Amino acid sequence: MTSAISQLNADQVKLLSDLIDLGKIVLPAAITLLAAILSAHLGYRYSQRRYQTEKRLDFIRQQITEFYSPLIGSIKRIRASSELRVELSQGADATWKKICAEQPQPFLDNDKFFEPFERQIEKENERFQKLLIPLYDEMATLFTKNFWLAEDSTKEFYQPFCRYVELWHRYYDDAIPPRVFEEVPIEEKSLAPFYKDLERNLARLRTELSQI
Repeated sequence: MTSAISQLNADQVKLLSDLIDLGKIVLPAAITLLAAILSAHLGYRYSQRRYQTEKRLDFIRQQITEFYSPLIGSIKRIRASSELRVELSQGADATWKKICAEQPQPFLDNDKFFEPFERQIEKENERFQKLLIPLYDEMATLFTKNFWLAEDSTKEFYQPFCRYVELWHRYYDDAIPPRVFEEVPIEEKSLAPFYKDLERNLARLRTELSQI
């Protein structure tokens, strides 16, 4: 290397010296520039990931507060009322059997004694129509309005649920002969998979929200 340099003329030596001096200035600046570009790129990628995470969090919060939680709340309200209805019906049945056993036979005044029980049946039917059917309507409206917040598995239950609600409306509106419902029964048990899907998705979304 020294031998090669010794063969250079004065101008070439000066040029080489100037290039070395320039390298001492340019190389650190280039390294600094590259480091700044890399840092900016990494910062941008981090910001993008953070932005996407925040968007996901906001969407999950909307799913929970505006869709899944209200629907499940309505279901629990309906279930509580239905369970009480069954409990009162069983209580009425047991009470009526006791009354029948206590009366002399033949039980000639059974119609008079049965009047309060008949009113109970009528009031329970009215309660279902006036309280629970509107709750089902609210659920159907919420499902329709916030369909975009539903998970794909939940969307599959939209039509079956709306069908169930519409059947009840036709029943109470006397729009269909009663015997038709023998062929097209209104069965809440058909909604069990829908209710399970709501509970499962709510639990999963809450878990995801807590872990992000």
